Amino acid sequence: MKKILFIFLSINLLIPNAQKAYSDELSGEYLDIYNEAIDLINDNKNTQAEKKCDEAIKLSPEEKMGYLCKGIATGFANKPKKREALKSFTNAIEIDPEFYEAYFWRGVLQFSMRRNHTSKLDRTACSDIKKAYLNGFVYAIDYVNENEAFLRRDKCTGFN
Repeated sequence: MKKILFIFLSINLLIPNAQKAYSDELSGEYLDIYNEAIDLINDNKNTQAEKKCDEAIKLSPEEKMGYLCKGIATGFANKPKKREALKSFTNAIEIDPEFYEAYFWRGVLQFSMRRNHTSKLDRTACSDIKKAYLNGFVYAIDYVNENEAFLRRDKCTGFN
């Protein structure tokens, strides 16, 4: 239980840093909806954010950012929908296998879920965090540095 609480405290420090998207590749309407959703997530209005994320996904289902948005909104809400969030992060990764932000969030979410050590969920969480870390995703680097003892206890190693 302490481990889960510690992870949630770490997550709560990171959620306000959810990034707004700025890209020449995305439509203005998509960016507006996505950025509104991120503002709602940062204001801890995850139910409203989830609806905005769904709008972004409906507008451009081939874009990874909407799925990332939905994963954060559903997975880290006061009453999280963790399985739905996992699917959203996985969808983002399927669209872009080098989308390390989605790996990071999926890994953190999986570590917050009930699981047996050495279970498939546990191994996937470790693998996701490691993939984001080894590819220089800043939140993953911070997460690993802040949770080194927890990760070692969980037999999640190889970050060098």
